[in-house]
Amino acid sequence: MSTQASKNPATSPQDMERVREILFGGVIRDYDARFATQQRDLERLQRALEKTNEQLAAQDSAQNKKLQEARQDFQTAIDDLRAETRSALDRLSAEKVDREQLGNLLIEMGNQIKGTGILSSMLDGLLQTDE
Repeated sequence: MSTQASKNPATSPQDMERVREILFGGVIRDYDARFATQQRDLERLQRALEKTNEQLAAQDSAQNKKLQEARQDFQTAIDDLRAETRSALDRLSAEKVDREQLGNLLIEMGNQIKGTGILSSMLDGLLQTDE
């Protein structure tokens, strides 16, 4: 065998491959298996991440819809309160006695208290009929 090796100093590519397989084959297969496992795990995690992102997007959409509905309800309540307030103010303005009417009423009451008003004459008439 040494005579063949001395005759052909260059070894064939097949022989080199066999030597490489003997020296590094187990390690390379182990690295390949680890790499394949890592690749599968990464793909699984990417799918899980995409699913989670879709769920979050759906939740975000639902929350935005609820928030929009709450804003509309709030705005409706504000508008209703404003309408009630305006109605109450209009009603109070319509029922309110203006200053001139109030002044005339107070003058009449003062005259009646003094005895020069209609009430005084009515009381005088009643007192005279009793006597």
